[in-house]
Amino acid sequence: MQDSLSDFFTRIRNACLIRCQTVQVPSTQINQKIIQILIRHGFIQCFENCNHSLICTLKYNQNKPLITQIRRLSRPGCRMYVAYSQIPQICGQLGILFISTSRGILTDREARQFGIGGELLGFVC
Repeated sequence: MQDSLSDFFTRIRNACLIRCQTVQVPSTQINQKIIQILIRHGFIQCFENCNHSLICTLKYNQNKPLITQIRRLSRPGCRMYVAYSQIPQICGQLGILFISTSRGILTDREARQFGIGGELLGFVC
């Protein structure tokens, strides 16, 4: 697997489409950080670390997934970098943009607060 983050986003997107309660994703540091951000913002209920994989419990509201879109922006063949003043708004400030910065993986709001830019990893809304 070359791009584990794209695989992570695809697995969550597919699980939401078929309304699975849980999804198993590869355990990497980036995936763990993004899952922690998703839990903090209420998109995922919880996660469990099991034998080189993470089992995420997805959240639903009236049998509809809270994650309507999840997409990778920067890819290995086409990296996307932005300064903090150029960080875009996602889904009218209802979504979260994941940015890899010198302080680790941050949301768009946190990156603006710290005044740092970085690589646009992906977004969820």
